[in-house]
Amino acid sequence: MSQDKPDLSAFMPEGWTGKYPPCQIQVNAEGELQHDGAPLVHPTIIKLIFQSVHLEDGHYIVRMDNQACELEVADTFFVVSRVEFSGEGATLTLNDSSSEPLDPKSLSLGDNGIVYCRVKGGGFPARFGRAAYYQLADKIVEKGEGFALVLGEKSWALGSGD
Repeated sequence: MSQDKPDLSAFMPEGWTGKYPPCQIQVNAEGELQHDGAPLVHPTIIKLIFQSVHLEDGHYIVRMDNQACELEVADTFFVVSRVEFSGEGATLTLNDSSSEPLDPKSLSLGDNGIVYCRVKGGGFPARFGRAAYYQLADKIVEKGEGFALVLGEKSWALGSGD
């Protein structure tokens, strides 16, 4: 006896071409999770989404209990909300409230001067939010034809975005 798959077409946004059905959750450029424009506020649900997200072929997929759906992400799922400097290093605070050291070699400059880095062991890109951008900008200098982050006696060139 075979089971028919449910018809999910009513839940698909017009023109949807994703491999997985949409989660009906959007992530704006500031890293805020929303459903139909309203912010998600339940901390347990937000935490579960952050713990369950995967990046597959440039798409953000939430996997739970053998189910998968795709998030609608404006830029990056993870956003750097704060930067704290200490000597020749920096610690990032992300939109999931986690903290981790900045890998300065992963910094890149994207369109419109937006700064990105890699987070979560290099598995995800992260965009610097407005406050974090200004914190970082104080440590960026022009170097040759580009820019570099200077921390203490060390400097790292900012790569160009992909």
